Amino acid sequence: MSMATPGGSIGLVRGGAPQELTFTLRNGNSRAYSHLRLVFQMEVLVDGTPAAERPPQDGFTLERWDRTTGTWRREELRIANDALPYGSYAGGFALARDAVRTERYRLRALGAGPTGSTPLMVSLIDTGAPEGAPLHRVRPASFSIPHTTRRG
Repeated sequence: MSMATPGGSIGLVRGGAPQELTFTLRNGNSRAYSHLRLVFQMEVLVDGTPAAERPPQDGFTLERWDRTTGTWRREELRIANDALPYGSYAGGFALARDAVRTERYRLRALGAGPTGSTPLMVSLIDTGAPEGAPLHRVRPASFSIPHTTRRG
């Protein structure tokens, strides 16, 4: 899996334009995948503001380009300081042996929300992996992309 974004990082402005991220998945493996899913997570942003005064952490939207309809569709972005077990995810797309697939996403910081820096963590999950499979089978690839959000 490779990722492309301007400058190799994500720089957002509250209430500003989204930033696009492109993921290219190349299956050079010896087998086809029947259920792959990209999973996105950011940790809680803490900018020194006292806890009682911090804005809600859900001030972001993530969308995926749906090539079938030609529109952007909302995707799940988990904001938490822990990780869900990979086995809790379902669904996904197929990727044949020796196939290449490109997926476009965009991330936006809404007008209200926290500022600061935290990585956007992206994992490629094989939701069809058998229970108890080793990590490299369940999560064949992952990225940690530097991210900063600031006030406009």
